[in-house]
Amino acid sequence: MKKLFSILFMATMFGLVFTACGDDDDDPPVPTQKLESVYLEPTDTHFMFDIDLNKDSSSIYLYNIVFHIGEAVSPAMNIRIDAPVTVDKSGKVYTYSGTNIMPYLLRGNTPVPMPGDAYLVTDLNCKVDTKDKKYSITFDCHGGHYDDSGKLK
Repeated sequence: MKKLFSILFMATMFGLVFTACGDDDDDPPVPTQKLESVYLEPTDTHFMFDIDLNKDSSSIYLYNIVFHIGEAVSPAMNIRIDAPVTVDKSGKVYTYSGTNIMPYLLRGNTPVPMPGDAYLVTDLNCKVDTKDKKYSITFDCHGGHYDDSGKLK
């Protein structure tokens, strides 16, 4: 009887040696998703991050964005910026980055390329953290620098 328990004990221990321990947070990144920033009024500046890892680029929609150029202020605009997006190892933090990107002015649902080099988006860096539900975005465009951060819905 002792021999039987000994063999069972050894078999159990041998099985445990080959049991892998893993991180329960190894979810793969979601290939497509749309995330919105928190805002109170439809006229507030807000963002939608359209992430599609199956494409070469994903889109950032900027609503009611205003550029400050020296003393001047642009009218509020709705713009789409298409840029490559990467995801970190956790699958929770997405990063858009790029330079010399042609933005699109949104006229209703119709995107129209913004004319001229003055409107190119340069030094784009945008992080979207789906775990902590926050974002940060910075870029140069229209003769000014834009910098914002906030919470996601």
